[in-house]
Amino acid sequence: MPTDLRLFGIRHHGPGSAASLRHALDAFRPDMVLLECPADAEAALAAATHPEMVPPVALLVYNPKQHQQASFLPFAEFSPEWQAIQWCHQHSAHLRCFDLPMTLRFGMPDEAPDVAPHPLAPSPKGEEELVLEASSNPIPDTPEQKPELEELEASPPSPSSERGLGGEAQRQEPSLKADPISYLAELDGYADGERWWELRLEHAPGHADTFAVVLDMMTALREELALPETDETLLREAYMRETLRTTLAQSYARVAVVCGAWHAPVLRSELLKKEDKARLKGLKKVPTAATWIPWTFERLSYASGYGAGVLSPAWYELLFKVPRSEVVTHWMVRAARLLRSRDLDASAAHAIEGVRLAETLALVRGRELPGVEELQEAAVAILGGGYAEALQMVQRELVIGERLGAVPPEQPATPLQQDMQLQQKTTRLKPEASAKTLDLDLRKELDLSRSHLLHRLRLLSIPWGEPRRAQGKAGTFHELWELQWQPDYALNVLDAGRWGNTVLSAAAAKAASRAAEAPDLEAVSHLLEEALQADLGPAIGALVARLETLSAVTRDVTHLLAALPPLVNVLRYGNVRRTETAQVATVVHHLVPRLCIGLPQACTGLDYDAARQLLPRIESTHQAIRLLQDEAQEADWYAALAVVLHNAASSGLLAGAAGRLLFDAHQLAPEAAATALGLALAPVQPTDYATAWIEGFLSGSGMLLLHHRPLFDLLNGWLGELPEDTFREIVPLLRRAFTDFSLPERRQLLDLAQQGTQPALAVAEDEFDLERGLRVLPGLRELLGV
Repeated sequence: MPTDLRLFGIRHHGPGSAASLRHALDAFRPDMVLLECPADAEAALAAATHPEMVPPVALLVYNPKQHQQASFLPFAEFSPEWQAIQWCHQHSAHLRCFDLPMTLRFGMPDEAPDVAPHPLAPSPKGEEELVLEASSNPIPDTPEQKPELEELEASPPSPSSERGLGGEAQRQEPSLKADPISYLAELDGYADGERWWELRLEHAPGHADTFAVVLDMMTALREELALPETDETLLREAYMRETLRTTLAQSYARVAVVCGAWHAPVLRSELLKKEDKARLKGLKKVPTAATWIPWTFERLSYASGYGAGVLSPAWYELLFKVPRSEVVTHWMVRAARLLRSRDLDASAAHAIEGVRLAETLALVRGRELPGVEELQEAAVAILGGGYAEALQMVQRELVIGERLGAVPPEQPATPLQQDMQLQQKTTRLKPEASAKTLDLDLRKELDLSRSHLLHRLRLLSIPWGEPRRAQGKAGTFHELWELQWQPDYALNVLDAGRWGNTVLSAAAAKAASRAAEAPDLEAVSHLLEEALQADLGPAIGALVARLETLSAVTRDVTHLLAALPPLVNVLRYGNVRRTETAQVATVVHHLVPRLCIGLPQACTGLDYDAARQLLPRIESTHQAIRLLQDEAQEADWYAALAVVLHNAASSGLLAGAAGRLLFDAHQLAPEAAATALGLALAPVQPTDYATAWIEGFLSGSGMLLLHHRPLFDLLNGWLGELPEDTFREIVPLLRRAFTDFSLPERRQLLDLAQQGTQPALAVAEDEFDLERGLRVLPGLRELLGV
């Protein structure tokens, strides 16, 4: 008896396709279902029916010897493939994956695939004829998204590739060659092929007869356009036909093929038998492994840059679950509840009016059911008062969605994955799709362990948490983190497994490896700071040894200046984190004397730009040495700054900054500061040196001038004695010195300048030229930015 074969061409992640497929399978009752999914993932599909498996999830197929070779195959509840798997389990039907296995895909060369005419295609039309034919319909003015009936094979920017079943992750500019569905959409008067497919097919109620129409449509489209195919697509279709032939030879009574609609027309067993065998012969194979990971709606959407996804996963899920007659009401009621939960005005009357407006918009546009566009427009008008900004949360939660799936705990996992899950459970940190702020107090055991875990994961390139600056908190004891779990971190965890079987050992091994390869002292000091924040005891010895080696041979003061602040931070926070820092203290106490010896020479012979780059490092080192609270080392540092201040060969910017640092530390008396300023402003000094000196001396705050009148009078007098042409030339340079002053400081300085003219007029009016004196004020206002 011949096998009864049915082809069900679906759209990946299509709710209408999923509903229609359920009806079709119920009516056909196949003994065998061939599913477009890599053949080497077939064994892992058995776990999809586990009661603890909650979509969205993704099947991760990877090369265990080279983790960069990996592919994610996402499933949502509204994915037709997911429904086919569940149907087979419920009705005891056989399920076979018949797409090209990843063991062959990963063995293919990485260079761009060749594009060739499909062996079944007729002679293609000329390009000019194709363009003329399409021009009779409106062409979209803006780039539109490509539908997922046939996604072109390519890798996204990340090291791994993300594919829908039978589709690949790449977004193309719209054209008839890259986006054949847009061709059909334009014939129907639509500018966007994605929306056309959604409104015509995915919004329709599930019906088994849909697949015959889709098959006829795809057959006509492939014959009409005769598009070239990549070598990989031809390989995939050849492998699917070969598997189909093998299945039909096994005498199943009824066989169903569930595949991307674009492939369906060429999946006939009688086609290209010899060509398929020749094409598949001699292909290179690599080992593969598969496991399930949680996925998110955001990752399933285009918003994340995932090409084989859908625009609105949360909306699609609602379309699949809720009866078609109730879906609009359900969505609008959810939107109103969401706004009320955020204390925004949204009543039942608003929801009713929103439904009416959405249905009216759909009617005006000739649509039977409002789509997500009509729903959003109605929500903005009724619930948002015409302002789209207020409805951002609706877009995020009801259009895209913030769902994170779940997989059974017994899923195959590497030792590092298992340890990380244990650490997450111990620290009570649950991976979540939505962003979450975590405020840690390092004096508490639980918070300290959380901090250690997050820092260790960052060292392993798993940026689950991003540190943020804590405002209004005691910086020594508080850490602020922004947490958001991304599904593709699973690949980072796999890759990190080569460093060790636990989070601690892996992070320590990677830190030691990075230290051995670090090019300079600055890199090692920052790495040591990270390692101590992560409490990587096993790695500290190797890092300190590398630090001592580099510090002994480093003569560049710039590197020493950059290395010291992170090390001082280690000493400062060591007690809070309960880590041993004695070795680090030894290195620091050796570095400071070398810095003090080399600093004066490093500050000479520099132009302004070079001095400007060195200044923040000197300021950071100054703060770090003061944090050490070592009187002897502070005295050495102040002596070095004094040499920079008084050395005529020092950069003007750095000499002025050294004077300011000494003055703030009470190491330079006001009289001495006035003398230094007077020497810098002496007529023998070049004007550019004087302006740079002032910028360095006044950097940070204008309080110095406000509270020390002799300094103000010196600067004011120097400005008044400058020739007008010279003054105009240096105004832009001087403004840099006043850039960081607060507005109140600028106003007080201007008031001080105005007050300075009054006593002179009262004492000896005939000895002063008032008009000439007032000329200074406009320039001073410009200088202060008042």
